[in-house]
Amino acid sequence: MRNLLINGPQAEPLTIEEVYEHTRTDEDDVNVLIPLISRARARFENRTGRHLVQQTWQVALPKFMDVIELPFFPLRDVIAIRYIDNHGQLVTMPETDYRVIKHGLKSSVTTAYNTSWPSIGFKLPDAVQIECTFGHAAVSGNQIDTDNFIDKDKYDLAKQGLLVLIAHWYRNREDTAPVLLQSVPASFDAICQELSVDFI
Repeated sequence: MRNLLINGPQAEPLTIEEVYEHTRTDEDDVNVLIPLISRARARFENRTGRHLVQQTWQVALPKFMDVIELPFFPLRDVIAIRYIDNHGQLVTMPETDYRVIKHGLKSSVTTAYNTSWPSIGFKLPDAVQIECTFGHAAVSGNQIDTDNFIDKDKYDLAKQGLLVLIAHWYRNREDTAPVLLQSVPASFDAICQELSVDFI
């Protein structure tokens, strides 16, 4: 399975004001703090498999499987399933031909009742392409849609972890810092462990 980011988050889970308050800094440090927000979100998402803000991914496979487990959480929508047919054309499947199953921390795609997957025309790593959106928070107008969350409690806990990590990076941002910059605070690590999604 290959995962390709199509459209990254158009907003971040933390505002600069929230970061100012937590780190007890001010506007003089804005150019230092803003990049740390996206870095911290990406670190959290990579460690947990849990995406915080709406983003679009393509999941590619060489063939259809009976049940296709999707790689991230939480799933918002399956936009389209496409496959390469015998003529080498990329064909979009009708939505009525497949089912999206959301169960606990896992989401998957399988065929609809009394249907089967179509035949793949060529053996390619991306012969099957599933376009999906994932993320706890929806985005509207390049801002977090405060009325459209999936499991806001978990989202808020993740934000707390991001604030801890950003403060850690900010306080230890010089080359002479007495800590390894690739290390993370124990509290961030604990939050990641609690919110980690096991896809095995």
